[in-house]
Amino acid sequence: MEITGKTIEFDYAGRHLKLCNQRCRDWTHPYGYLDNDNTLSHAGCGIFSIVNASQWLTSVFHDPDELAQFSLDHGGRGDDGTDRPVLLQAMQDMGLAREFGFSYCSDGLRNDLPVLFEHLMKGNAALCNLRVGHIVALVAAREQDGVRQVLAADPYSESMDSRVIERVCEVIPGSEIVSPAVNDRGLTVGWQKSYALFWAELDTVRDFNLLHRL
Repeated sequence: MEITGKTIEFDYAGRHLKLCNQRCRDWTHPYGYLDNDNTLSHAGCGIFSIVNASQWLTSVFHDPDELAQFSLDHGGRGDDGTDRPVLLQAMQDMGLAREFGFSYCSDGLRNDLPVLFEHLMKGNAALCNLRVGHIVALVAAREQDGVRQVLAADPYSESMDSRVIERVCEVIPGSEIVSPAVNDRGLTVGWQKSYALFWAELDTVRDFNLLHRL
């Protein structure tokens, strides 16, 4: 079985998408906190999610390594991801957000789900947690069978994570990520396939930032 590389490309909803795969260990740009040795593969979910959101909004794929360095240079790397408003504010202040196709209104982390749903329905995007400690991009919204849903572009493809799996409503063919399952001895004991793009229930979302399409 072939392991998925740094990105995947596929078509969905009239778009040709190129999404980042954080599970790939080839993302080696340093992205540490307090001098630890983390890389983008270990801790770059916020960086990848901004790139994924921008790619959905503009069809332009930006270099995650360059954004990671910008984040390190401007205080956007926190130990648990809660410094992402700092990164978004720096992007807004220095004009980089415009290059990525959005504006940021300095409103920090939010949890008003009706506002988020309407925001996404208007063609905007957001960053959020579907589970504590991991950032994904939200790029669309819909209501089916009375359930409000959001489309998550998840760089770590956690569609089958135990904290998320029961809230997933639909997975998107073409967004499969194949990665090795490795035990504590470093031995590859199998393979897993999950999805980087999937619809999830709106009320799964917490601690989001609104990105306004330009």
